[in-house]
Amino acid sequence: MDLRQIRYFLAVADTLNFRRAAERIAVSQPALSQRIKALEDDIGAPLFERSSRGVALTPAGEVFQRGARKILREVELALSSARLADRGESGDLTIAFNEIAGQQPLVGQCLGLFRAAFPNVAVQLSEMGMAAQEDALLSGAVDIGFHYRVPGPATGLAYRILDEAAFMLVMPEGHALARKAAISLEDLANQPMVRLRREINADTHDGIVQAFATHRIRPRILVEASSDAAMLSLVSAGLGLAIVMGAQRRGGWEGLALRPIEGLAMAKQFVLAWDAAKRSAPRDKFLALVDRAAKMAPGGLER
Repeated sequence: MDLRQIRYFLAVADTLNFRRAAERIAVSQPALSQRIKALEDDIGAPLFERSSRGVALTPAGEVFQRGARKILREVELALSSARLADRGESGDLTIAFNEIAGQQPLVGQCLGLFRAAFPNVAVQLSEMGMAAQEDALLSGAVDIGFHYRVPGPATGLAYRILDEAAFMLVMPEGHALARKAAISLEDLANQPMVRLRREINADTHDGIVQAFATHRIRPRILVEASSDAAMLSLVSAGLGLAIVMGAQRRGGWEGLALRPIEGLAMAKQFVLAWDAAKRSAPRDKFLALVDRAAKMAPGGLER
């Protein structure tokens, strides 16, 4: 099995038509059919079901399709990393992130690839909130910041939106609303609720309050928590439901269900920020690597 066979397979899997797939990858249809047959022989299972009605993926083909896409993404990232490494950069790079941003797979993936590609760059990591990140970026104490808020225009910071996370309802798995695929704000009218104190996150607090007010709903707030972890603990204890950012998934979620909320037009943008007025070769290499990884990541927003 080689990468060419994988690319041939994905061309057929995407089009479900051998003729169109052959045209897409510029090979003859017989040659394509032979390579697919050889791949099926290597795997020991048919990947496509061919009939008078057309071509369809078999269960084995569906599984292989997911793995094949992942393989190609990893190869592309590995090639990008190898080419960057060939230039042998050195220096320092300080990266900041808040708690939730640090949980995102893209951050860890890019850090790992960067360390492998630029072993001579000393990477320092620092956890801090957005306000502290902005100050640190402007002072030069930090080169790059990951957060879930776009920097204010007055800061002059450059930024890139990598993804977007909607707010969702979290509740015990045994709760009646957990049986619904999606929740409306009206469903929450008589439900006990838990929320973060306003001084912890004013933007999120005010956005949720405004959403309920717009729908003329007065939520039953039983308790306010001082942290996301405390809020999840209160929900787990059955003291109420909570509205949280869907990207927030590290620890404390056992026994809890997460559902989308219809009518709640709230989302946080996953942002990478830096001060373009300051020069940093390692930072520019890291930005290039993030660009490649974000474009290949499922759900990523190319900006």
